[in-house]
Amino acid sequence: MLCRGSQGPDTSRTGSAGYPSAVEFIFTTLMVLIVIASVWFSAYVVYRLYADN
Repeated sequence: MLCRGSQGPDTSRTGSAGYPSAVEFIFTTLMVLIVIASVWFSAYVVYRLYADN
């Protein structure tokens, strides 16, 4: 049995114009926003730790 990756390009992830679907775009945007918020919060915590000294 062949794995799915060896059966040619996967066209199920693209829309009719060849672009990623709207759901994939929304979740990618949410992931980027969560990463930005996590980095900001981490930097804020470090800032507060050093500002209190």
